[in-house]
Amino acid sequence: MLRALRRALSTAVLAGGALFLSSLLTTSPAGAVVVERVVAVIGDRPILLTELRARAKPFLIEIARKMPVGPQQAAAESQIFKELLEKMIDDELEGQAADKAKIAITSDEVDGALKNIAGAQSFTVADLIRNAQRSGLTEQDYRDELRRQLLEGKMLQLRVKGRIRITEEDVRAMFDRTVREERKRREYHPSWIVLRLFPGSSPEAVAQRRALADLIVRRARAGDDFGAMAKQYSDDAPTRDLGGDLGVRAPQGAPQVAAGKRPTLAPELDAAVQNLEQGQVTEPIRIADAIVVVQLAERQASRYTTYDAAKNEMLQRLQTEILEKAKRKWLEELKGHTHLDVRL
Repeated sequence: MLRALRRALSTAVLAGGALFLSSLLTTSPAGAVVVERVVAVIGDRPILLTELRARAKPFLIEIARKMPVGPQQAAAESQIFKELLEKMIDDELEGQAADKAKIAITSDEVDGALKNIAGAQSFTVADLIRNAQRSGLTEQDYRDELRRQLLEGKMLQLRVKGRIRITEEDVRAMFDRTVREERKRREYHPSWIVLRLFPGSSPEAVAQRRALADLIVRRARAGDDFGAMAKQYSDDAPTRDLGGDLGVRAPQGAPQVAAGKRPTLAPELDAAVQNLEQGQVTEPIRIADAIVVVQLAERQASRYTTYDAAKNEMLQRLQTEILEKAKRKWLEELKGHTHLDVRL
């Protein structure tokens, strides 16, 4: 959830995803005694509930904008507090480690980062600050979070300096993995032929239908028109006259399906189609009371045209992946040597 809301707030913060949060504190009535609740202790440094609520402010604004008041909103807020407290603990561990290593981020470095971020988005720094303010941040909040991001980056670079060894094989493997993962999101246009198996069919009748399905596959692979065979053989009335055309579909689990923008196929059929190239057909697939053959008419084009064109992006992905793994390992080591008391 925290990652999703980071993306929702990213245009007001960092292009590509760094999260900037609010530290606005509420004032107490004159003469009132405020008892602070401690939600975590890292070493000898407490994190207060007011700090957590202040850092959560942009997320709470976003949740209130997207969800009606009620149990769902309350659950979302609770999850945000939990995830954000984990982030604040990591920030504090990194800060304490930086202090011991006598590493800091200067105001000039923060100013330079602001200019780089603004330039990447074709903004002025003033525009960037105004966008952040619209998300519930002050300029100082924005700068503080950017300082944390820069400090983390500097510490990680020192930790892995000289240790990163990326080979051509590593980059090519990343390319292959990325293309496979992208295929699971790319829309496709299938057609099918459905051969019904009627209740009580004898083994001989089922074998005949299977033989017909095998024949359809052989003919399709030999170049016969799949649509014409669908009109001749398919038992699925809604698509038979359309040559078995199923329209544009999206893979199981794709964002388009989750958003209700595209239908998908049954898991067995979808999995088989993922292995097809344009014009190819599946082997006969037994599903419920039918034997089905599916042809892939078209698949949405990949944005990765060639390995050479994508090589720099794959290298950056590998470096990011290595740094993320180093970060998690480093934080686990810090936690193992630091007193932690989480009370939320």
